[in-house]
Amino acid sequence: MVVGQPAILRIKVLVPTFMPSPPIFPTLEQENLLVRLPERASGPVSESVNGATWSGVQRSYRIYPLVPGAIEFDAQDMTVTFADPETNSPIQVSVPLPPITINAVVPDGARDLDPLIIATGFELEQEVEGPTEMQAGDAVTRRLTARISGTSPIMIPQLIPDNQDPQLRPYPKEARFTETEDRGILSGQRVDETVYLAQDGGEAQLPPVSLQWFNLTTNAVETVDVEALDLKLAAPKPAPPSAETLIRYFVWAAAAVVAVWTLMRWMLPRYQSWKEAREQAYRASPEFALKQLRRALHDQDLSAAYSALETWKRRCGDPQGYHNLEACLSKIGSTRYSADNTSKTPDWPNAVSALDALATSPKKHVQTLPPLNP
Repeated sequence: MVVGQPAILRIKVLVPTFMPSPPIFPTLEQENLLVRLPERASGPVSESVNGATWSGVQRSYRIYPLVPGAIEFDAQDMTVTFADPETNSPIQVSVPLPPITINAVVPDGARDLDPLIIATGFELEQEVEGPTEMQAGDAVTRRLTARISGTSPIMIPQLIPDNQDPQLRPYPKEARFTETEDRGILSGQRVDETVYLAQDGGEAQLPPVSLQWFNLTTNAVETVDVEALDLKLAAPKPAPPSAETLIRYFVWAAAAVVAVWTLMRWMLPRYQSWKEAREQAYRASPEFALKQLRRALHDQDLSAAYSALETWKRRCGDPQGYHNLEACLSKIGSTRYSADNTSKTPDWPNAVSALDALATSPKKHVQTLPPLNP
């Protein structure tokens, strides 16, 4: 018989009278063997034994070997109770069952298959639930359903391979089997489902699945497969700081504020003093006097111009080149205060030009105090 295909084993019990209680049949269960009781597996029978009619019960087993090789059923006893032909009193006897050997084989074309799938029909389907572009913590579910006909779905191996990608954490569910039987022909399906949780950013892939199986109808090896599933994983968002970290940040920020406030309180008066000293030094400089002189000329204020010029001369140790400017101011005074109403207007532009020449002349150092002990 072929691996995965049924063999029928019948056990018939006959007695000369009747059975007040049903016989105790063996289970026949053992490793790598699937035993099924078909519909109406047990029923009454009768036969003629030495000219007399004996009655009894027959039970049929369907045996599906899951691996190739010899399947041996050792000799065993079963208990039968029947009525005594003379007194009708129940008699219990132990009836020996002979040993039986069944050989399970693999068709020539299927000998290289691993795993071994031999059936009349086989198909594979994939379902995906969830996003393929995932954030850390998102989940995607991969569900593979294999449907098989002509044998038990127990013959279907694990469908989803173990995950080797560290970016995904798998949570596999228990495989679900559904089996049906139609006139002794088994069919069914296996459903494997795994939930994957995104761990880190990057790209990941759920690998393709490909299975070969031997078709008993065509006597040929065929292949079913599903494509790989590509996933894009976004990097996890940084975790919010803990309460302890927030307190530590607050303490650091408060300490920084105190330090800055202390430093500013210490430096601000010194800065103000330094700034005021610079301002006073500038106001006492020849440059400031020239600035005041230029403003007076712009405002055409003769009195202020004379005053600024004198201030500049005092602040210069050895003033030079101012005579032209004084001459211009003198002419302006003469023009302004002349009794002749037909005189020309004051020549302020000429005074400004004289000031420009004075400002661009070589600078002299401010006179320094002589030494105390010459």
